[in-house]
Amino acid sequence: MMKKLGWLLLIILVLIAINIFAKRASVANIHFKISFTVDEKATVPSQFADTLKKAQQLLSRVFSSSEFKEAMYQQSYNDSAYSKSKKKCFDVVFDQSTGRIPGKAVYDNLIADSNINLLVNIKNNGTKKGTMGSSNACNYTITTYDYWLVEKGELAQRLARHIAHEFTHIRGYRHDNKVEKTYKWGHQPKEDPAYGVGNIVGEILKDWSKKSKI
Repeated sequence: MMKKLGWLLLIILVLIAINIFAKRASVANIHFKISFTVDEKATVPSQFADTLKKAQQLLSRVFSSSEFKEAMYQQSYNDSAYSKSKKKCFDVVFDQSTGRIPGKAVYDNLIADSNINLLVNIKNNGTKKGTMGSSNACNYTITTYDYWLVEKGELAQRLARHIAHEFTHIRGYRHDNKVEKTYKWGHQPKEDPAYGVGNIVGEILKDWSKKSKI
């Protein structure tokens, strides 16, 4: 009897392991390709092309990881965070009863294309330093201001986080003007898709860096 129970327990453990492996194996395989232009008034570090290439590789790894999928599945956002763009580059999916956007819906929007081509247009914003850049729904060009592009503090990781934030706007999510002020402009990233995605990417990269995975 004990022997049969032992075999039964072993079979259950094997099935659990297979299930966990299957879930981890079913992540997307995403490839970012990012080019850039520099306006004549803007400046970038001398090795910026290499830094951006590294950021591109980091983003591809994060978006293709089980960590990113699992973190996104745990999120929930206000349905008024959807862009009002009439362009049809993204799906509007939310829970009608709660008015919330499940993290899975955001994740599915972000990985809808396995090959993602972006153009980063680097500009000088004068003395204004309140924002790192901007982007619009369905337009795969990102505006990035040059004042923060300095080679210190892991610029490639900060670029990856920034681009993830702006890409979330491109895929149909805005900074929600209908939520309370305490939720706005990154104060509570779990209530804002763009800040939320950027935060998740940043935390994953920080964790990988501590574990010498990057």
